[in-house]
Amino acid sequence: MSVRRPPLDLRELLFVRVIAREGSIHGAARALGGKQSAVSRSLRLLEERLGVSLFRRTSSGARLTPAGVAFLREAEKLLDGTVGLYERTRRWSRGETGVISVGVQGSIPPGRISAILESYSLAQPGISFTYRDNAKKELFQALEQEEIDLAIMTLPLPGSMAATIPLWSDRVVAIMSAEHPIAQVGTASWAELHDGIFLIGKDDTGEELLALLMRKMRQAGFVPVTRQEAVRSLRVVALAANGSGIALLPDAWLGFLPAAIRERIAVVEVIDGDGFSHFAYGAAWHRERCPPAARTVIRFLEQQATAF
Repeated sequence: MSVRRPPLDLRELLFVRVIAREGSIHGAARALGGKQSAVSRSLRLLEERLGVSLFRRTSSGARLTPAGVAFLREAEKLLDGTVGLYERTRRWSRGETGVISVGVQGSIPPGRISAILESYSLAQPGISFTYRDNAKKELFQALEQEEIDLAIMTLPLPGSMAATIPLWSDRVVAIMSAEHPIAQVGTASWAELHDGIFLIGKDDTGEELLALLMRKMRQAGFVPVTRQEAVRSLRVVALAANGSGIALLPDAWLGFLPAAIRERIAVVEVIDGDGFSHFAYGAAWHRERCPPAARTVIRFLEQQATAF
């Protein structure tokens, strides 16, 4: 497919603007720092292509014809538009404007990320955010395919395509019936929980918790007994409250449990050799292809990490 060259050149529009302003071709050449012959030739060729005279030449200079007045009116819009285009593009390249697509892993409590990012939008009105909620695997694929600019998810990540920064961590707690033998302890090691039945939700949070459980139990020298439930992880807590087993949950989710459930459960913090067990969360982005606006947000998140 052939590409047509634009019939007008921005330099030609600029020449017409400056000739009209200076009142002569000589004055325009002086203002532009060029040769009078070059300005005169450019104007002549432009008028020949248009088939109309834009200026009336006189001994005292050059004055716009009616056609020239109409031409300059439109030329001014184009010239001003290019200045605006230049400034907008420069602002984009500095990360001052843009729409950033953010993917949030489903295991992250609602509102935790948007509150921080929207405060950034208030300080940087040229930046706005769109959000999508996905499982970790889908978010990683979306980053790889550049469908999103930034992902907030559990760390670490597989592969080397993504760069990451840590943001916060949530303690992992064991939830059981208030009548459970360990209920009054307050804290327990993975070894002390090894003979329980662990209830796993059928969602992204459940997958993450199952992976953590298997890793920690292997380190403690045990193979846990698990039961996959066909409900989301928050609903699994109700089964644990009924005495069906032990549910695991990031402690940040406890505030989302109904009061009727909270009254019937015991929350035990799980400890291991490294201290309390936890989920680590962070921001991830494409290591090689990340828009400037997203990079400015990443620097902001690094500074705000303690606020999480």
